[in-house]
Amino acid sequence: MTRFLTVLLVASVAIAASPAPRSAAPLPLPAGASFAVGIWTVHTSSADLNFKSGDFSTPDRLVMTREGGDITADRANGNFKTQIATLYGNVTMHDLRGNFAGLASASVTQPNGPATMTADQVRIDGKAKVYSATGHVHYVQQNTTVDADRGTLNDLTHLLYLDGHVHISQGLRSLSADHVVYDTIAGTAHAESNVTMQFPSTIQTHLATPKPIRIPRIPHVQPTGG
Repeated sequence: MTRFLTVLLVASVAIAASPAPRSAAPLPLPAGASFAVGIWTVHTSSADLNFKSGDFSTPDRLVMTREGGDITADRANGNFKTQIATLYGNVTMHDLRGNFAGLASASVTQPNGPATMTADQVRIDGKAKVYSATGHVHYVQQNTTVDADRGTLNDLTHLLYLDGHVHISQGLRSLSADHVVYDTIAGTAHAESNVTMQFPSTIQTHLATPKPIRIPRIPHVQPTGG
């Protein structure tokens, strides 16, 4: 069973040929205001800012850009001094290196390729490098797809904490559970509660148990700043 789990959760690291990166064509940016929130530059058609407190709000569509990544959303508010922002509606995050790491990306010597995460709402803590997503969380990287009700991605540890109806699929292989910690760099996971696994074979292997399954063990360090 451990062998099959290793195939399921680590196969993305062993894939020799990565898919072509997302188009390098510039993302269409709204004409209007632009300002910085940590490593991100916010582009929007209109914005309300308080330069004393740092508070800001954007009632219209916005695009946030940095080297190697971008985020789009219907609207946002936050504080550019604390580097905290909450994005609402059709939030889409792209990262060409596949780890969503901003300043930490230089420490990743073998990125897994482009990745995309979508959600109804995302809270960004720029200082802690933590992204907290809620509502229809969907993460795609190479041939791995992840869905959950909620997810918290830590840029520094590259761990994606998933809760609620978690489902990870990789080709014909899949894993479902209530709680999963997924390492976006190593491709490993730790699943707990109502774990179900499926693997392609002549005799379908199926397992359901409320007991934790560790394949292998990832330290469950709670994300900070989220």
